[in-house]
Formats: sequence, structure tokens, C-alpha cells
Amino acid sequence: MEANPYSTPSANLYGAASGAGGDAVSPSTIAQLTGTKPWVRFMSVLMWILAVIMVLFAVFMLFAGSSGVAQMGDKSAYGAGVVAGMALYYGVMAFVIIYPAMKMWKYANSIGRLAASHSVADLDAALAEQRRYWKFNGILVIIGLCLAVVGIIAGLALGLTAMGMKAGGAGL
Repeated sequence: MEANPYSTPSANLYGAASGAGGDAVSPSTIAQLTGTKPWVRFMSVLMWILAVIMVLFAVFMLFAGSSGVAQMGDKSAYGAGVVAGMALYYGVMAFVIIYPAMKMWKYANSIGRLAASHSVADLDAALAEQRRYWKFNGILVIIGLCLAVVGIIAGLALGLTAMGMKAGGAGL
């Protein structure tokens, strides 16, 4: 059936790609996402700053450990090992923070492209970056919970072992 030639004209505000196929994202969806973009960008920038500070701490610890400043008079290998371990910890934590910071930055960029194009493909790209961010955070939470359970079990085992040694040594 052909279109009615006497119907009111309609404007396609989102370009030719969004014709009858419905390939345009609704303005309310775009408004919701563009409302979060400044906050996503803000959090991403804070995470980048934190990562840089952690890298600087790691480098400082390496220099301090190699010069003996951070060992506070302890010239043993133990003191150097503690400082090297702390430097390694800060370095690893910086790289753990960098990945979600990158995902948030890309998410904010995708929201900007979506606001300009109103394309479902750009919406999918934005949601994919958000999904990767939350997946990474979920994996970190699972790892943290597992480490907490292992720590509790190890603490209980050490405590019970220490109590057993104390009780066994009291009879001598």
C-alpha cells in the first residue's frame, strides 16, 4: 500500500540512517546517557590520577629502597625486601586501576559519539564498554572475597597452631 499523499509531512531528525527501520536511539535514552557522561569522565580522571600517584610511589620506593633511606637503619636483605614488596604492590595496584579507568574513558567517548549520531551501533559500543568495566570490577570482587576466605582460614589455622604449641609447651 502506498503512502497517503495528503498526510502531514514528518521530519527525520536523526538523519537518513534512522528511517522506518528504527535504527535510531530514542532522545530520552540519549539524554539519560549524556547526563552520566560528565560523572563517568570525572571518575575516569580520578582513577588515572590515582594510578599515576601509585606509579610514582612505586618508583619512589624503588629508589628509596636502593639508597637505604626507607630501611631506617636496617641494612639487611629483609628491609630491602619489604621495600621492594611495597613497590611491587603499588605498581600492580596502579595497573589494576588503569584498566577500569580506560574502560570508563572509552565509555564516556562512546556516549559522546552516541549523542552526535543517535546510532544504535554507538549505543551498543557504549554499553559494551560499560559491561567490560563492571565485569572487571565483579572479577576483582570475587578475587577479593576468595582472598578474604583464604585469609580467615589461614588466620584460624595459625591461631589454632599457636594455641596448640602453647598448650603443648606448658607441660614441659
